[in-house]
Order: sequence, then C-alpha cells, then structure tokens
Amino acid sequence: MLLGRVKSTNDPRMLHLQSYVAMDAFPVPPVRDLLDRTKKWPMLANDRFNCCTSAAAGHMVHHWTEANRQDVFLTEQDIIQAQAALTGDQLMEPVSMLNALKFWRKTGIGNHRIHSFMSAGHAKVDTLRAVIYLFGAAYIGLDLPNFAMKGDTEAEIIAVPWEISEKVSPGDAAPQFNNGHCVAAIGYDEKWIYVVTWGTLKTMTWEFFTRYTDEVY
Repeated sequence: MLLGRVKSTNDPRMLHLQSYVAMDAFPVPPVRDLLDRTKKWPMLANDRFNCCTSAAAGHMVHHWTEANRQDVFLTEQDIIQAQAALTGDQLMEPVSMLNALKFWRKTGIGNHRIHSFMSAGHAKVDTLRAVIYLFGAAYIGLDLPNFAMKGDTEAEIIAVPWEISEKVSPGDAAPQFNNGHCVAAIGYDEKWIYVVTWGTLKTMTWEFFTRYTDEVY
C-alpha cells in the first residue's frame, strides 16, 4: 500500500463549514454506524500508485451511492485517470487534497462530480462527528507516524488498528509530513472512527485522529 498526499495550500476562496452550519444547533448521536451496508472496498490502485486523494474520493462515491441503493464502484482505471490528470501522468507524484477536491468538483472522478466542498478545519472531535452525521462521510488528511507504516507484512499494516500504544517510541509516534495520507471517514462510535483505506475498513482511535489529522473536508 502507498500514500500520496501533500499538504494543501491556503485558498482565500475556501468555504468553511462553520460559516454555514451552527455546530451546536442540532443533536449529533454518539454512534453513527452504517457500516454493514458495504460488503467490500476496492484498493483503487493505491497499492501501486500514490493516488490516495482520488482513491478516497472513489470510496466516498461508493459509500454515498450504496446508501441510495445505486451501488456505484469506481474502477482502478477511473482513479488512475484522475491521478494522471492531476499530476501530468506522473502517477507516483503526491497530490494535495485541495487540488483533488477542485478536480472532483470541476471535472469529476469516474464521471462523478461533487457539487461543492467545505473545509471543516483540523482535528476537532465534535466537528468530525457532525460532518459524518450530516454528510455521510468526511475527507480526511493525515500525517501518519512511522509506527503506522511498520509491520511484518503489508497485510498486517493494513489490518492493525490505528491507535497510539505506550510501547511506541516518541520518534516513531511523531507526525510525519512525508507520510501524508488521505482517507474517507464513514462512521464512528465512542472509541473508534471507521475509515476506508487500502481496500479495507480500518479503525482509528479518537486520540490518533486528533494527533495526526491535518485537514478535514
């Protein structure tokens, strides 16, 4: 599995969620679990190319359309074409989430376009819950620590939950800009956030989210 996110630059035209939604004006449930609707998640080429920003978009399209019983799977070719368009055919070149979002809105990924997008700030627990509850998914950018990328096998790295162990050294636990990754968050409960990455549903603790999240849309 690979990564593929670089930090987004500031855009003064950015819409901000807090300007449109009063976050304390409606009750957000402590659990949002619609996970049984989706039985499988494709890798979407993120094991071969640094295309996580487009792959996460593909996972969100599937999650949204499955909820409407349309069940649309974007293909690896859809994701590769988006990555190629974003990078000038440099498929291993990482992409900012903001550029990917603009492309998703203007051009579309796999013939699917979003109407608009908003920044939800950084790693605020209540905000993420509200975004997932209101919109069904959140587009999250992480600076993963080195320990999250270590394991005896790739399968082990994919399967192990993202949580901060006391056994991890401070160096391995530090956020790493070079480990920039984009995932789709589609559910939560009191302990876990449920994200889709590398062709699987992965659990992430709230502590992990607040420490390593750099941007949320």
